[in-house]
Amino acid sequence: MRNKMIMLISMQFLMTLVGCNNIDKKETREVSSTFSLPVTLGDGTEGEYLLIGEEGKVGFLVGSGKKDEAVEEKIIANKANKYMWHFWGDKDSISGDFKVVGIDKEGKEHPVLVSGDDTVWQYSNTSISPNNFADSHIPSNMVFPISGLWKLEIYFNEKFFGEIVINVEDS
Repeated sequence: MRNKMIMLISMQFLMTLVGCNNIDKKETREVSSTFSLPVTLGDGTEGEYLLIGEEGKVGFLVGSGKKDEAVEEKIIANKANKYMWHFWGDKDSISGDFKVVGIDKEGKEHPVLVSGDDTVWQYSNTSISPNNFADSHIPSNMVFPISGLWKLEIYFNEKFFGEIVINVEDS
C-alpha cells in the first residue's frame, strides 16, 4: 500500500512538472499608443500628425488633420500603403541599415517593408534627416498579409531598436 501511495504521489508530481512545461506561451499584445506632432497645414492652419509607437523614440504616421481633429486611418490587410517613420535618439542608434520584422498574431515572422513593385526589401545606409521635430525619418511602404494584432520589431544595423504593436483590419 505504501509503495502504491509513493508511486501515485510521484506520478502526480511528474504530471505537474510536465504540465508546467507545456504552458501556452502566447504573448499578450496591446496596441501601441498614438501621439501627435504639430504641423502647419498647406492652407496655413494649425494641424497635427498622428503617429503610432513610443513617443520620443519611434513612431510612424497613421493620420493627420486640423489641430484636435486629426483622424487615425485604419491599417488594412493585403493593402500596401506608404508610412512615414519618425525616430528620436543619437545618430549611432538611428542610422544605417533599417529593417522591420512583422510578427503576426500566430507568432509567424513576415518581412513587411515593400518597394514599389511589392518586393520585400530593407533600407541600406539610412542617413540622419530631421523631420517634424524628429531626429530622423524614413518613408516606407508596408503590407500585412493577414488581419489581427501585429508586433513590428525595428532594427538599425541588425541591432534591435524598438517595437510597435498595431491592429491590422480586414478591408
